[in-house]
Amino acid sequence: MNRVGWAAAGAVAVVLGVSGCGGGDGGTDRGAGGASTPAGPRPEDSGPITRAKMRVVLDTVTADVGAPPNDPDWTDVGEEPRPGTPQECSVGYKGFDTAADTLDVERADALTAALTARGWTKTPKEEKRTAQDGTTDLILAVFEKRGWRLVLEYRLFSNNRTLSLTAFEKACAERILSIEDSVPGPGTPSS
Repeated sequence: MNRVGWAAAGAVAVVLGVSGCGGGDGGTDRGAGGASTPAGPRPEDSGPITRAKMRVVLDTVTADVGAPPNDPDWTDVGEEPRPGTPQECSVGYKGFDTAADTLDVERADALTAALTARGWTKTPKEEKRTAQDGTTDLILAVFEKRGWRLVLEYRLFSNNRTLSLTAFEKACAERILSIEDSVPGPGTPSS
């Protein structure tokens, strides 16, 4: 598994936690007696969020706040993830500090504001850490919207800064984690 796969697997396990699943019924309304009728036209920001839609969300919101483009190693456009892997459930963005695009706390705060303006609900799961010199060296915030959990992470390292967004479809991630938990590890007796 490559570094993106390991990062996604670790992030799914750490951030997902115990949560409810957001689900839909595929765009139908239940009428009287439970009969299924086609739903009318949906507002632009409604309906299920697919991986492709999430890719657009991440690319758009980061561009809107002036963050650097997604690092090519983290781009998954056009790639079909292997079923049963964490990549099947996630979409990621990772930007690195460059001379042309400086990442800072203000950029991370602007990204938080842009996400909430787009209907993402910020959860109480937030961490900000300050280094000994008083600079913020870590921001970790979690947002949710229509069955997805999105983790924003800003890190200040000694020689650079990174900004990342990792979005997980919660029901899919829970399914993948339950599969991984049921597979015996090396040296584990099987039944």
